[in-house]
Amino acid sequence: MKPGVLLLALCCSLSLSARPLLVGISQDVLPDQRSNTISFEQQLLQQLLTEMGYQVEFVPAPHARMTRMLQQHQLDIAARQGGAPQQGLFYTQPYLQVDNRVFALASFHGALNSVQDLSRYHLASFQNARTILGPEYAAVVHKAPSYREVIHHAQLVDLLKKQRTELLVLDKVTFERRWLETGGTLSEVKSYVLFPAASHRFGCHQADVCRVLDLHLQKWQQSGALQQLRQQIRAQQNSQN
Repeated sequence: MKPGVLLLALCCSLSLSARPLLVGISQDVLPDQRSNTISFEQQLLQQLLTEMGYQVEFVPAPHARMTRMLQQHQLDIAARQGGAPQQGLFYTQPYLQVDNRVFALASFHGALNSVQDLSRYHLASFQNARTILGPEYAAVVHKAPSYREVIHHAQLVDLLKKQRTELLVLDKVTFERRWLETGGTLSEVKSYVLFPAASHRFGCHQADVCRVLDLHLQKWQQSGALQQLRQQIRAQQNSQN
């Protein structure tokens, strides 16, 4: 069967479900007090799943819980699935490459040449970083003087701003946006590249749903629509800073 015919057949079959799909997204994409949070992933999933003929109900959840919620069928789809694939779950191809970095104030004079060097400093990061960044990072933060993972990125960046942590781990785009929102300038901070680029996928507990979602995602990537949406969201975010 040709891919286009397969896609149409699967869409017709799947769209018969009357129940909205439960889709897990990070709690950090919830609008803040100024209602200026714009989620690329939420808009992408809304448009892809609408194309597939589904209604969608978004479920904000901590990163660390979403994989387990998929396994327990509390979610149909979850965003930002990274790390090793889990048995019994299904995944799309990557939809986002993330440049995770270590950030410090410009006055920081420590030497950071490898992940192992992080063990000497007070450290904070995004939630579920120990899973996403791998076993070496997980072992290192266990040795650090203090370590915490924070759900909300604005609160995480605030820890560095108020010097309540020496180092902060977050993806470059998110950090810079959140830092500028505090009224700071990028000359006040510096960053260290210690991690390879991380890939984010959508995870599902139903193989058929994941297969169709992946086919639609491929179409968006090939047509340039995925990058266009990403640029559109970034422009909206920048206009609000």
